Amino acid sequence: MATKEGYYGSDDTSNTFKGNGTNWFTLVNKKEGDIDLYEEELIDDKRAGTIFSESGKLEFNPNWFDQDLKHKAFINDNIKLVKNAASETIKKGLLAADSTLSPEAAGNKSKNLTKNNKADEGGTDNKNALSNPTSVPLKLDAKSEPGTREDGFGIHVFPTTLRTGNDGQDFLKIDMMAFKPSKLRGPNAGGKLSTVSDRDPDRQSIGTVILPVPGGIQDNQQVSWNQDTINPMQLALSQIALTAIEKGLKEGVTDASNIAKEALGSPDTKTALGKYIAGQASGAQNLLTRTTGAIMNPNMELLFNAPQIRNFSFAFTLAPRSREEAKTVIKIIRFFKQGMSPIRSKSRLFLKSPHTFRLAYKRNGSESSGFGVNDHPYLNKFKECAMGSFGVNYTPNGAYSTYDDGVMTAYQITMNFQEMNPIYNDDYGNSQFPAEIGF
Repeated sequence: MATKEGYYGSDDTSNTFKGNGTNWFTLVNKKEGDIDLYEEELIDDKRAGTIFSESGKLEFNPNWFDQDLKHKAFINDNIKLVKNAASETIKKGLLAADSTLSPEAAGNKSKNLTKNNKADEGGTDNKNALSNPTSVPLKLDAKSEPGTREDGFGIHVFPTTLRTGNDGQDFLKIDMMAFKPSKLRGPNAGGKLSTVSDRDPDRQSIGTVILPVPGGIQDNQQVSWNQDTINPMQLALSQIALTAIEKGLKEGVTDASNIAKEALGSPDTKTALGKYIAGQASGAQNLLTRTTGAIMNPNMELLFNAPQIRNFSFAFTLAPRSREEAKTVIKIIRFFKQGMSPIRSKSRLFLKSPHTFRLAYKRNGSESSGFGVNDHPYLNKFKECAMGSFGVNYTPNGAYSTYDDGVMTAYQITMNFQEMNPIYNDDYGNSQFPAEIGF
């Protein structure tokens, strides 16, 4: 990446700075003052995150892969260093664009561009950015019971020899997310009635498990349709009520009078209507049928009722082949068991929602090194999920068998996830010839 249009800075060596064994550089939006921090790579530089000028908050790029979270920890502890680098980047860009500009004037313009960027330099906001930059704390008794793990679940890869890079294999990535509730949007959000907003799609993962793509993968999408009836009498009453609501009571009365006149104008209709009303009033529901052999036309129709939430189940047999893999298996089991458990408030008056999960089939071989970041285009995507159940079979081979240190020779884990929101038509976009399956 040489540079980006509309930004100050580039990946030139004069703009980079070292940190945690990695070269970093910044690009600064010329208009907004937002600071993009990049991890320099040989082939494809990776955007690690952004310090937004308006809010002053650091938000990590959810697609940036940090193997052991050490880079994120470094960035959180060195916000001032990042901002100073960005300031120098702006000054260099200004001086290069205007030879008549003095270094002092360039420095003042740099400060003016980023004056709204009030990111806490090593303070609370940035310390929390690693775990969950967009979390909304519970206003009542926000603190959790001591011993609660709300971040720092780590990254666990099984098997440890899972191939990466251009010759790597596809995998299932499961990110744990701190729970974030949906928000209500009032009339000012674009409609006359309140609606519910989507969850923040850019929240930072608080832990990751990477596993091979299992066999038997499938998805099942359903919607609910129910048969419904409405007879002519009900239609007439509905029309009267609707007219009264939309146009006023006077118009509703007029509408009722017109409908009555039309119905009573036909002898057959008058007779049928009379018997139907008499039957309803007396409790003889089938009076019309008993006396005439006819029924009111029910106008039966199949109507859409509601979308359905998708479920996903996975099963893995984890057979560690070394002490390192055994530790990884234990961490993975602990990862899911603790992550799906409800969180007690410190006072124990409330239970907060468990952590949630984001799943993705990843297509490896999409970059020169490390794990690929591209979703698999020919397998289904997932919306954010809640884990409904997690099971462990400690003797999947039917016999008790351990290594010398007591670790089981194999563990079988089963997981069930439920998406937290249904799938909608617009989730797929409007491409005429899509290149991927999507949800």
